[in-house]
Amino acid sequence: MVQVIVTHLSPPEFYLFLNDTYVPQIEVDSLSLSVESPTRDNLGGIVRATLARYVTDVTGRRNLQRTELFPCTLEIVGLGRRISVTATQYDSVEGMWISLGLRPDGTSADIQGAQALRVLIGEGFVDAKLTWIDGEVEDLFPTIELGF
Repeated sequence: MVQVIVTHLSPPEFYLFLNDTYVPQIEVDSLSLSVESPTRDNLGGIVRATLARYVTDVTGRRNLQRTELFPCTLEIVGLGRRISVTATQYDSVEGMWISLGLRPDGTSADIQGAQALRVLIGEGFVDAKLTWIDGEVEDLFPTIELGF
């Protein structure tokens, strides 16, 4: 399970947990999520989530390491929103669910009719966009900072 808690947009501040282990923001280069419905060229669709983070090797040097996160559940909470993506397979929409919302009882609504979901979180940026089948694009994070 991957959890990201976004507390501010400007400057971006977030807390990332990978399998219940805290990953300090300073170690995170980026977290990217890309989901696309199947097309003629790509019948399985695209379902990828990648964490790029700096790790210190035995010599003390910091190296950028990329880790593919799916299959897993990735949840992003903050600024009055929750985005949850569960993928049981890497790079396939089979066994994948997208949920949005943050109801008082903690539940959310499963998404139907989405063409693509893109999320980028890193040092200096937090961006999430949902593209519907009709081509309309929805920004999932508000443009003003709400904080917690």
